[in-house]
Amino acid sequence: MSKVWKIGSRWNESGGPHASIISIFRRSGVVFIGNERSEVFNSLVHTGDYFAISDGFRIVSVARATSEPMNLNEMISRNVIRIRKNKDSGYFNITDNFHECYGVKAKIVDLPLESQFDYKCRQAFVNIAINDIREKVIRLYDEYLNNCFNIQSITSRIKKTRKQNDGKSSLLDGKTSYVIPVYQREYSWGKTEIYRFITDIFRGFWGSEDKHSLICEPLFIGTMQLSYRKYISSIEVEQEVIDGQQRLSTILCFLKYLKLRYPDQNSLYEVELDWLETRVNNFKEQSYIDEMLAIDSIDKIRLEYINNRYIENLAYIQDCYNDMVNDENGRPDEFFSANIDSFIEYFLNDIYFVVVETVAGLSKTIQIFNTINTAGLDLNGDDLFKVRLYEYLHDVKGFGEEAFDEISALYKRVKDTNTTWRQEHNYDIIHISQVRQIYQQYLISKYDLNANLYEMNTDRFFDELFDVLLNVMPHKDMKNINGLELSLEELNRIIDCIYFWEKYGNFRNSNDLITYKIILDSRYSKYVNSIYLLLLSTEDKTSSERIDIAYCYVNLISRLFFCWSIFYAKAVYEIHSVMHKVMKALANKDFQHTKSLITEKLISVTPEYLSNEIGKNIIDKPCWKSLICTLSEYFEEIDCGKSLKDVSSLLFDGCNYDIEHIHANANDSECTDIDYDLQNSIGNLMLLEYDINRSIGCLPFREKKDRPNGMKSYKDSHLATVNRIMKYEEWTVKDIESRRDKEVKKICDFLLDF
Repeated sequence: MSKVWKIGSRWNESGGPHASIISIFRRSGVVFIGNERSEVFNSLVHTGDYFAISDGFRIVSVARATSEPMNLNEMISRNVIRIRKNKDSGYFNITDNFHECYGVKAKIVDLPLESQFDYKCRQAFVNIAINDIREKVIRLYDEYLNNCFNIQSITSRIKKTRKQNDGKSSLLDGKTSYVIPVYQREYSWGKTEIYRFITDIFRGFWGSEDKHSLICEPLFIGTMQLSYRKYISSIEVEQEVIDGQQRLSTILCFLKYLKLRYPDQNSLYEVELDWLETRVNNFKEQSYIDEMLAIDSIDKIRLEYINNRYIENLAYIQDCYNDMVNDENGRPDEFFSANIDSFIEYFLNDIYFVVVETVAGLSKTIQIFNTINTAGLDLNGDDLFKVRLYEYLHDVKGFGEEAFDEISALYKRVKDTNTTWRQEHNYDIIHISQVRQIYQQYLISKYDLNANLYEMNTDRFFDELFDVLLNVMPHKDMKNINGLELSLEELNRIIDCIYFWEKYGNFRNSNDLITYKIILDSRYSKYVNSIYLLLLSTEDKTSSERIDIAYCYVNLISRLFFCWSIFYAKAVYEIHSVMHKVMKALANKDFQHTKSLITEKLISVTPEYLSNEIGKNIIDKPCWKSLICTLSEYFEEIDCGKSLKDVSSLLFDGCNYDIEHIHANANDSECTDIDYDLQNSIGNLMLLEYDINRSIGCLPFREKKDRPNGMKSYKDSHLATVNRIMKYEEWTVKDIESRRDKEVKKICDFLLDF
């Protein structure tokens, strides 16, 4: 049962209000303790425990632990704890040694004033034993967390300078900081976007091309989506920028330029520039902003703008601005100079955008963004997986923002591997979507989840899984996931296995080739990814041992898939049930058990039943005829002494094939006494190149063999079966029966030899 703890947020012995570090708790999503009770914290607090966070005697927030305790030094080194200079208490010095201090990652819910309550306890950390208080903390947490979904929009300006009450908000309200989260892209606007931004502003100001009129028409510059307001303290609010970072960053650059150009303007003097923080690219982007903001003279812009997009854009802004406000002689226009106060007031007051605020979890917020705006992030399943995995590692596992860099490195590894491989082989070998598909099967197998989840679309599977892991909402198929953990290590191992199979899993002989081909052509081809589960379970073996085991597995399941594909007109649950057991065994490194599961099913196949199914009318069953005719062609190619390379080229890389009736259905001029079922059996069917089959149509056998004037015929085929059939003078019922019996026997002998 989860415990409920009271934890104080004042970082000194006296507990004075001036020593509150609750802003660090809220900004970082952590709670920690630094007194003599820290060892108790480390030994007794666990994931899922609740906290009542106090500021003095007042419980102002409730929270739930999403990680096991960590040493505070570790949390600081991993950048889990976020400190802002001049905005956090001086009582907490990040350079101090916190060796004996411990904390946890936590989901913190700030209570509105009406829900806050007093708890008269002076201890900084204590287990709450009063049932009423315990129940109240849990109830408040669940109530506010489960109802934390809301969308609202409001028209906003940059900064209000006039005394009017028009209901519009201000971007720069003196207390709100805007955070560009780690998963966003870098600042990318360039000359084109800057020019359009500046010219739009001046056209709104003048109202026309005439630079000597002041229409000052209000200008709408689009929408902006922000996350919910995170109240860091009574005087500080943070919001994450979901959409709008390019415009926000450009507004910051423009304000910086104006302050440099007009240092004595009172309205600009009151505008602060410390309201934008970016965590993109491991905070490298922030260093560029800081460098831009540190410029103290307009004369230094040209000297400073190398390799810094923000300063480069500062220079572009200067060029565009001068083009707008200078006269034909390149001198400042007197009319504009006389009205600079009006321009600055216009920029701050009359440029509007619609702010959409989303009160929801990160994943839901991004989904909402994709619904209302298709031009920005526009995340697909692979992209959303990246963001939600970061959310999981950050909020649940207690990783800092470096986790996103590690995820990005994994995606980059896939890209780099493909780039290298493509240079030699002209195709990609790894796709993130395939990695996710394999990971889905691996997780279901490893943790023995509901077997229905194997059939679930991969995007939906991870959507629902993250919903449960992040405590967003429950899903009926995700009930029994206790103990399930996601890791980048497992994803990297899957990538290793995909690369290993592509590099070393070349067909060693013709048997390897045809058994793998059977899997791909069967009704159960989706289980081909189970090979990677096997490779994951054999990482401790040599490369040759792994390949031997892998093809032993391929040899077995191909036969199983072939038999069940022709026994039934559609996929049947029986094989799904067997494969669920097989993959569970593979995930738990038990190949012997895997072999016994498959061979048990194969042993139950009788030769009589199998030969009857193979030899019957198969023409109306696309899967049946494809498998049987392909295997028949394979035997013919091998009998002719074709090399592995040639057979592989024919069956995998060759042209498209049709199923050819040697005696055509519509041809009554020969074999008029042929039985319908016999005519549609393997005795009368074979693979034939698509273009040849379409050309010959339902011609009599003799005409199919060779046609005049360069028309397509059997003689143009590269297939061994066709070349052998060409030797017949005519095609009779007896020939069909004889070929059927021979092909059925060859196929049965092959399938039952395991």
